[in-house]
Amino acid sequence: MLKGPYLQDLAPTSITVMYELEEPIPAKLIVTGPAGDKTVEVPADRIAEARVDGLEPAKRYRYRVEAGGQRWDGEFATAPPVGQDVPFQFIVVGDSRNGMEQHRRVVERMAQEVPDFVLGTGDMVDEGFRQDEWQQFFDVENELLRDNVYFPALGNHDRQGRGRTADNYRAYFSVPDNGADSERYYAFTYAAARFLVLDSNAYSFALTDQTAWLERELIAARQDPAIHHIFVVMHHPPFSISLHGGARDLRERWTPLFEKYNVTAVFSGHDHVYERAESGGIRYFVSGGGGAPLYPRRPSPSPVDAEAVKKFERVLHYLRVTVTGTRIDVAAVRADGTLIETTSWTEGAATVAAAIPAAGARGGAPAAQPTASDPAADDDPRALAWLGLGAVSLLLASAVVLVRVLRR
Repeated sequence: MLKGPYLQDLAPTSITVMYELEEPIPAKLIVTGPAGDKTVEVPADRIAEARVDGLEPAKRYRYRVEAGGQRWDGEFATAPPVGQDVPFQFIVVGDSRNGMEQHRRVVERMAQEVPDFVLGTGDMVDEGFRQDEWQQFFDVENELLRDNVYFPALGNHDRQGRGRTADNYRAYFSVPDNGADSERYYAFTYAAARFLVLDSNAYSFALTDQTAWLERELIAARQDPAIHHIFVVMHHPPFSISLHGGARDLRERWTPLFEKYNVTAVFSGHDHVYERAESGGIRYFVSGGGGAPLYPRRPSPSPVDAEAVKKFERVLHYLRVTVTGTRIDVAAVRADGTLIETTSWTEGAATVAAAIPAAGARGGAPAAQPTASDPAADDDPRALAWLGLGAVSLLLASAVVLVRVLRR
């Protein structure tokens, strides 16, 4: 087995298990859960997609792939019923590219988390046409993705050739086929949250057909009483003070829609840093610290970007996002396990974004206190007033993790 097995396309009653073999031979997928075993006969293929239906929502299952006299084991939990307002947690990470050792450091730290799924902000490889780079990506991610469902966004480096196709990306991932341009953008629901994963690359319908699809999805989510939160994932950030800066076209076309339909948060990559921004009442996070070479701060960012960005750090990291009722907690975690900050707010209430400088975890050094001399620091005077609320948020996030550990 070259890649996998790894988990895709999570839903309340189904999941897809993928893998790549050296030779196309038939295999069996056996899923064991509360009602016994389900067996799927997988036809001979090198890159296989085995979908299992008829599962129970919010249940834990074990699975194994058997092929050529060998077996590979993993486990997963199905999603809760759509609209069920239960606490859940997910990880956001992006931009590993060809930084294999740095990528490994981030993944080893992520493996200590207990997420419900993982969101990727794109640029998994440096050159999308190179099979060896895709192999490196899966080699590093193998153990993590064997037990955790991965929902990827398409980065500019993940494409290939003059036509900027996404053939390898589409071959290696199985995502909900509900976008007009198959698998390049899509949507899924987890509990009471809707996730819109966009293709923000230029020349790929990003600002034409996809914009109309995006608004239809936003309207449908806001009209659905079962959906309480909307999260957006895409590769390019609308606001950034790092090397690339904010994407002006996306600011002009998409951020007005995010504001109109009150999107909960937007996650991006592309700039290899951590950034938190706010504009028009929407929170934007750049998580591009998955292993690629880190970028500097721009010496002279655009005034629009400089005004929006509240926190910046050039560091390997990932985000841990906890949803508890109307509360959202986003913890930015360095590869050494220490916290950059935790940002918390409550939807449907006045804006509350208390960025709490966190003491080092697992023996790491204390996180740096934002200062007034840092133009991207969060020096909002309300922060001190909300320290108590932030502490409660951290306790809630810890409780969610404990519950999930016990469930496992």
